[in-house]
Amino acid sequence: MTDPLDLTTIRERIAAYTPDDGLAEHAEWVAATALILHEAEEGVPEILFMERTERPGDRWSGQMALPGGRREPIDSDLDATARRETLEEVGIALGPAVGRLDDLLGRSGTAVVATYVYAVDQRPELRPDPREVATTVWIPVPHLLDAASVVDHRYMGMGPFPGVLFDRYTVWGLTLRTLQNFFSALQLPPPPWSA
Repeated sequence: MTDPLDLTTIRERIAAYTPDDGLAEHAEWVAATALILHEAEEGVPEILFMERTERPGDRWSGQMALPGGRREPIDSDLDATARRETLEEVGIALGPAVGRLDDLLGRSGTAVVATYVYAVDQRPELRPDPREVATTVWIPVPHLLDAASVVDHRYMGMGPFPGVLFDRYTVWGLTLRTLQNFFSALQLPPPPWSA
């Protein structure tokens, strides 16, 4: 069997996956994110993450995230939202999505986040918008599944929450739940940080 972390296999499994995408129809507000894959020179798939700019009053300030944001009236669908937000935030013009993951209900219970998976052939030149993005980082997929990367994360005195540490970056919260959806769609065992 092909290594499940091979980008070709990831594309095939995500394209064949049937997501649970009915939550968005009934949500108070909807957002879409882009999970962008690239295969590094060593043949290891990587996912693009961004560190949000610190801003007063922004509850996601400084957190690690996938590119994305709220659906706007100009967006024809949620795929268009994910692509528009990615272009605005990190300067990547994405082609067609490989597939979609299950919708996620936000902790408030009023918001739904849809995630689309994209693959790029070459690592693109990024142009982060400093109003939205402090830094960007590509994290290898195997690192996200490595039990040695798991940490307890605290945020504003709350927690601990499960997280994955890469260099100085901690991926946690909704972004980590999105990764759990991603690995489930790939038919992989639950990650070491999953509940």
